[in-house]
Amino acid sequence: MDKNTANRVNLALDLMARNGWGIEKAAMKAKTTRRTVKRYADKKGIDLKMQVGKATKVLRKPEDKIEDFLTLIHNGNSATASAKKLKTTVRTMSKKTYKGVPIIEKRGNYWKCNFVPLFEYEMVYYGELLSFDGKTQGRGVLKGPDTKKPKNKKKQDEDYADIWFQVDIPKMVSTLPPEKVAKAYQKEVMNAINKRFLSLNVMNPSLSSKFKGNSTVLNDMKDKGRAKSDKVTVLENITKRYDIHFDTPTGSIDEDFDFSKTVDFVPIGKYQNKKSKRANGTFQLFYLRKNNESGYGPIKFNINYKLV
Repeated sequence: MDKNTANRVNLALDLMARNGWGIEKAAMKAKTTRRTVKRYADKKGIDLKMQVGKATKVLRKPEDKIEDFLTLIHNGNSATASAKKLKTTVRTMSKKTYKGVPIIEKRGNYWKCNFVPLFEYEMVYYGELLSFDGKTQGRGVLKGPDTKKPKNKKKQDEDYADIWFQVDIPKMVSTLPPEKVAKAYQKEVMNAINKRFLSLNVMNPSLSSKFKGNSTVLNDMKDKGRAKSDKVTVLENITKRYDIHFDTPTGSIDEDFDFSKTVDFVPIGKYQNKKSKRANGTFQLFYLRKNNESGYGPIKFNINYKLV
């Protein structure tokens, strides 16, 4: 089994264990198959509970549930609800420790968690470019990391290019679980690339004059207070097209990421000063025709975001 397949299977098993999902649902979410997950679990000695007429679930001991228990509490569930979801009890989990520290403590009438989960993700966001009048640039059929996979090669066109932008983030720390992280940080990622590539900070009198030669564009420039300026955006300067901008992206965990090594838990006291984070990303444009890929970049930029 190659690394990418193993990563997808690990994600499926995590979803089964943490969310109580059946093998079919988890495999589909992780972009793998029931058979692959079952074969991997058998090889690794992971006990999958098999019952006729019911979804296949991961069968685990209480100590195997500590990290998921902490994560559920962090996500707003009570200790009782978290234990019930994991098919255990608060009494059982209250006896467990993590790094030598009790995972939960009773304070007053409530159980409180002593740890905050931190996940390290490798993320990718990609989407199409839109013109001044909102039209998709390029063919609009293929986009993102999967475009060069064998199943998509026959969909490539020799004359009409597929065009997309892509943001790769090699390390993004978050308290969110994998099925929520991409959507949660989409706004911060787009704010960062909009600021970097859609701000009027490139002096290009020739390109600006070309834009103004179109009466419709000139009227729009007047409405936006750009008519007297010779500045263009970075993305306009790259593509030579007026007011080109980004469509809503698709975001996901990079499939090359080793999901099995992503979780850490930080004691509450050490977490308080770590709420603001900065991630490093790379931006690229891609132009893909059949067996011919070109583009622009990568360009490095920063993303400011919150852990929660």
